Order: sequence, then C-alpha cells, then structure tokens
Amino acid sequence: MSEDKKIETLIFELDLNSILETVGNWFDSKMIHYSDAMFSDYFENVKSKLLSSETLDEYLKLRIDELIFKLLSVYHDKKKPTYEEVTEEEEELVPAWFLTERYNEIEEMFRSKFLSHTFAEVETEYDSVLKKFTITLHLDKEVDKPGYEVLLNDVQSYLKNRITLLNFNQGKIISPFELEIVFGIDW
Repeated sequence: MSEDKKIETLIFELDLNSILETVGNWFDSKMIHYSDAMFSDYFENVKSKLLSSETLDEYLKLRIDELIFKLLSVYHDKKKPTYEEVTEEEEELVPAWFLTERYNEIEEMFRSKFLSHTFAEVETEYDSVLKKFTITLHLDKEVDKPGYEVLLNDVQSYLKNRITLLNFNQGKIISPFELEIVFGIDW
C-alpha cells in the first residue's frame, strides 16, 4: 500500500500490566484495603472478562464512539458562539446505535440483582422530543413510599457505579404496583 493510500488507524493495546495497574488504581480510589488473595481474585475476574471476550473490539469501538459524541457536544457548546453562522435544526437526531445501547443498559439495570425489587414487567419508552426514557415498572409486590425510596436509591447507586450515559431525572409512584422512572441521556 502506498503512503498516500495508507489508512490512519488508532491502535489500543491492552496488556496485563495495564490491567494490573487499573485494578490497583480502582482499589486505591475506593480506599479499599485488600489482601493479595482479594487483589488476585479481582484481577482474574477483570482479565477473564476482557481478554476472553470475542466482541471486546466492538465494545471498545462503541464506547469510543459514545465518548467522541459526548466530547463534541461539550466542545460545540463552548465553541459555537465563536463562529458567525452556525445553523442548527430544532430537532437533534440521536443515532439508532446510541439509543440501542441505552435500551440495553436499562434492560440490564432492571434485570440486575443489584436492585432490591423484582419486576413483573418493565416497559421502556423513548421520547425523541425531550430525549428522555420513561420506564414503567410493574411490580410483583405492592410498594409503599419507603420501598420506593429504597428502589430510587438503588437505581441512583447503580448508575453512579457504572460507566453510563444515562442520567436519573425523576420517579413517581403511579399505583401500589406501578412505578415510573425517567432517565435523560448525556450526549
């Protein structure tokens, strides 16, 4: 291939030393005092999930695309006043792949054992005008105000401990067996 036709490529190398360092940094940032056995267990967990995944390249590409979208949105908000003519459509188009990933995140969240409730049904609706996801949760058991507060705390903790572009906006009790939670997207 000639020099002028050479495609520039970003290459990301994931080696065991960088995984070790990241696991160590995680323990440090959480201020967890760990034994060698604990560190080894956590390191093996991360290593097995990252290095054995057949779709790691696709996963990383998707996360990089999301990061680029977010970076450009922040940059655009700062820079657009410096350009004379910036015409923007009233309606932004959120790409389908971006929304699909948010749907997947929501589904994973409400299937998670992290939440202290079980759900008979989870309905997810996306409002393209407001760019918000409205989740209607149909519960197996009746929920009261304290139980609802526990669920909201679980959801907020779950999001805080994940790499996600979902933002918790609000929630409410619709009926004793139905709750509604609204998420915005960060992009």
